[in-house]
Amino acid sequence: MKSKWVTIGLGYVLGVSLLLTAIGYFYATNWQALNRTEKFVPVFLLILGFYGLSVWLSRKSGRAFLSRLSLFASCVSFGVGIALIGQTYNSHADSYSLFAIWMIPALLLALLTRWQPFYVLAYLLGHMAYMLYYFPEWGGNPNEEGIVIVIWLVVALVNGCLYVFAERKRLQTPFIKWISFQVSMAIMLWLSNSIVFEQYGVVMNLPLVVVLLSAISYTYRTRNKMFLLSSGLWVSAMITLKFIELTVKFYHELFFLFGLLFVIILIAANVKFVQYIRTWNLIVNSEGESIPEVKHDGDFTKWVIRVVTVSVVVIGTLLGSLCIIGLVILVLDIENPSYLLYGYGLITIITMIALKNLNSLVRYTLMCSGFLLGVGAAVAMDNILMQIVFLALSMITFVFISGTVQRIFFFFVGETIMALLLNHLYDEPEMVFVSLVLLLLIVFIVGMRIRHVDVKKPLLLASFPSFLFAFFMLTFITEAVGYYVSNVLFFITIVLVLIISKQRQVTWIYRWGLGFWVAFLVCKYYDLAWKLLHKSLSFAIIGALILALTFWYERRKGQPEMEDSEEASRRVKSNRLLIMVLVLLQIIAMSLQIGKSEWLLAHGQLIKLQLEPLDPRSMMQGDYVRLRYAISEPEPRKKWSDRSFSNKKITVVLAPKASTDVFEFRRMYTKGEALGPGEIRLNGSLRGMNSVEYGIETYFIPEGTGHDYERNAKYAEVKVSASGDAILVRLLLETSLNR
Repeated sequence: MKSKWVTIGLGYVLGVSLLLTAIGYFYATNWQALNRTEKFVPVFLLILGFYGLSVWLSRKSGRAFLSRLSLFASCVSFGVGIALIGQTYNSHADSYSLFAIWMIPALLLALLTRWQPFYVLAYLLGHMAYMLYYFPEWGGNPNEEGIVIVIWLVVALVNGCLYVFAERKRLQTPFIKWISFQVSMAIMLWLSNSIVFEQYGVVMNLPLVVVLLSAISYTYRTRNKMFLLSSGLWVSAMITLKFIELTVKFYHELFFLFGLLFVIILIAANVKFVQYIRTWNLIVNSEGESIPEVKHDGDFTKWVIRVVTVSVVVIGTLLGSLCIIGLVILVLDIENPSYLLYGYGLITIITMIALKNLNSLVRYTLMCSGFLLGVGAAVAMDNILMQIVFLALSMITFVFISGTVQRIFFFFVGETIMALLLNHLYDEPEMVFVSLVLLLLIVFIVGMRIRHVDVKKPLLLASFPSFLFAFFMLTFITEAVGYYVSNVLFFITIVLVLIISKQRQVTWIYRWGLGFWVAFLVCKYYDLAWKLLHKSLSFAIIGALILALTFWYERRKGQPEMEDSEEASRRVKSNRLLIMVLVLLQIIAMSLQIGKSEWLLAHGQLIKLQLEPLDPRSMMQGDYVRLRYAISEPEPRKKWSDRSFSNKKITVVLAPKASTDVFEFRRMYTKGEALGPGEIRLNGSLRGMNSVEYGIETYFIPEGTGHDYERNAKYAEVKVSASGDAILVRLLLETSLNR
């Protein structure tokens, strides 16, 4: 029964994800064979259809998972509909409003259903909306350091609040709890970078220290080992960043000597830190009272400890190697230190392999620095024999060293050296990745047959994701027939990985497979070698086929009791009315925006503007040309220097040039003034100090036609309402003003 649920549930997930991807890809093609009505009606039907399916499934026993999956598909369809409206009426590409509007139902559905995919979707959409508002893709970026820091501080503060809510069980979402903690720490660390933020970076070190101390203090009191270890790791990252900043400012041999001392202190401190964590009494406190929130060491906590150890080794390796190179160049005054560094690497690695009783962090740090400096010197000298020597040493190290994470690390070292050798052997990158894929697959198969667990486990953990990554990269660099063969084989491989790993309950393989499945569906959107329309049709056919086979298999084997919690089913049923209202509000919002745009097209005044196009691709809406008009800079820069106008709404007055009928800037509009004959007003927003955007800077085009528009489109026809709102109608492919 368990295997039935696994196969059927996974089949529905794969099929629905392919259909949703196909829908998004199809509308991104901007297929000109469909008129506006033929584009919008299917989206409305998808939103209502998936919602209706969700309601129907919620009334069936054991179907809560599929009900929530259908509701999620309805929410994604709403996002596609919002993007389609922007594409059809040529509003801003990748506008913050698209993601902000989409976030609202995603967040509300997350709160109503408490299903993790809705939380993740709302989190991503909220961050994209905020960042695109302040950092749009084209222009308008804040150019003052203080403003940029404040913008990022808000993101850090919001993520900190999300972590607190999740920690206090206000939000039942482990993923948001983990990612919000890491994002807030990363932002605070980045803002303290005095190299990037020359004016306020040094000042931001104070709040960074306060945040880190608060995190360590709180996680210590709550005995949360995972987040305390994460805090310790961020402290190490902070110290490393500060060391790099000082290196940039003080490039001297004495500094590198002190740098080596710093590396020793860093390693010693982290050794003590990890030892202290391991000595905690997780059951009883110092007064003999039980601690209710205490949790025993789990596999994930042990894994985090290992990650911290490896991270310290990497940090010590990088800083130590940098100091050694600096001392060799400055103190010894050697112009070509490659042979010296090669010899250092060779001797250090062999010595550390032999000294098994040496402290592990010291041993691994010296060993890694030996590989880094030795291999780097061998590559710099383009010496194949030296690289082969280090490849052999990495294999010996993997066999004779102890520890899962350590073996994984040195497997990656050997894999990197092998990639360098293959790159030297083959001129074409396709052959490099084909060879890597085959070698890694062989290693994984051999690893499955190894009986020694201490060797088998790290070999599998390292070779499998490496195999998927190399295979994934191969799907982008192959050409002609090889491109389609590699993509089809990767698709089949990843589906088999998901099915087999889920049935056998090999969680880590399933998670890697699911991650690359999502990456494949998302990244192929930007793969220009395969047209979006063809990808859409292929994914739709395969998705429909998978759903049909899943349904047939379910009917043939009998309906299993799927893994639905009673609480989840009850929550969907109890909020059914609210969810229905939310879906109807989505339909109403889309309808109102469509009606507003159609009214403007029907009643607005048609004008012609001169433009200068560009040619990028939107995240969701397909290919478009980015337009810049002659009226985008209507007055000299000095007149825009008043900060009171910056980033505010403005209105300009345009009038046609008598000889060409092209509308040109006349003056700034004053509220209440009467317009002259032929004059119109146009609403816009200041971007930066001297640029105005009117909301007509994007024109969506069929896939693959961008270069034609870029060469020939010189003018645009725009409909403008009496209130100054505008819609871009079309581009005029002509080369003279007189038509």
